[in-house]
Amino acid sequence: MVVQLPDFPKGWPWPRLRNDHFEEAAAACTEWLKDSVFDPKDVEVARRGYNFGFTLAALAYPTLDKGTWTISFHILSALFMIDDFTDGEKGSEARSTAQTILDVFAEPYNQRPKDDEYVAEVTRQYWLSAIGISPPWQQERGLRHFEEYLDATVLEASDRELGYVRDFEDFLQIRRKTSGILPSFWIIECAQHLPEDIVKHETIVTLTTCAMDLIIYDNVKHAVGSTHNSIAIAAHNFGFPIQEAIDWIAGRREGVARKFFEIRDEVPSWGADLDKQVAGYIDGLGYWIRGNFEWCLETDRYFSKEQLQRIEATGTVEIRPPVSSSGTK
Repeated sequence: MVVQLPDFPKGWPWPRLRNDHFEEAAAACTEWLKDSVFDPKDVEVARRGYNFGFTLAALAYPTLDKGTWTISFHILSALFMIDDFTDGEKGSEARSTAQTILDVFAEPYNQRPKDDEYVAEVTRQYWLSAIGISPPWQQERGLRHFEEYLDATVLEASDRELGYVRDFEDFLQIRRKTSGILPSFWIIECAQHLPEDIVKHETIVTLTTCAMDLIIYDNVKHAVGSTHNSIAIAAHNFGFPIQEAIDWIAGRREGVARKFFEIRDEVPSWGADLDKQVAGYIDGLGYWIRGNFEWCLETDRYFSKEQLQRIEATGTVEIRPPVSSSGTK
């Protein structure tokens, strides 16, 4: 069936930008993969993960300096690889994968055994770099975000195995974690050197949650063939046809966008220097939302070239019924 997609980016004040370090990172990644010790069967999955990682990072973090941006594409690549690796796994299998990755954070300076899952070594390399841009309290925060992401991924795998479909609000709580958005936003916190009391302030927490939900709702254009997305959940819970489910999500998205700007105007002042850092963080959220939307229209992860051309030209896409599959980043 053919459905009409919402024009979500209309009026969004943060433009499409691309980080200047994109080409250099792409070349370095290609060379690294040539010299990697991955099992040959894993090289293609790793290549895809890195390709998705640095192309999304280029649009989602357009203003980061080279060093911090490199860390950003490492974490996105790791998240994509974990998502692909756990796709189709049962709950117990996903838990085993999650534990292997958690071991990395416990012993980041120890290289992983050759027979370990390759994604564990990729995650270790990311965390070694991330430690260098974050104080201890922020490292604990980043680790907590990643643990919550892994726990939610295991829960998603269990739901998939059991064929269990959650109600919408319960789904949204889990999707905020399975999306990997908080570990991704953590990079922006580090880049802006935000103090702990500010990142935990009510207005900043609310802005961050709104940004997460906007990204989740923006993903309607590739939420096909899966049960772990807002469209499928809305259709299942409320009995909506797919087009009505899309329109319902679009309405919720509009409300969240209004709230985002209302809360932005309520952010208190902490003095000129800190206000500049906070503004940088809010801009980081805005660019991430824009970058994610644009990336979904430029990547082959979800749609073919022909489908993407149709979306760009007409705002419509032909979709297939949802099947049991993992969610998407």
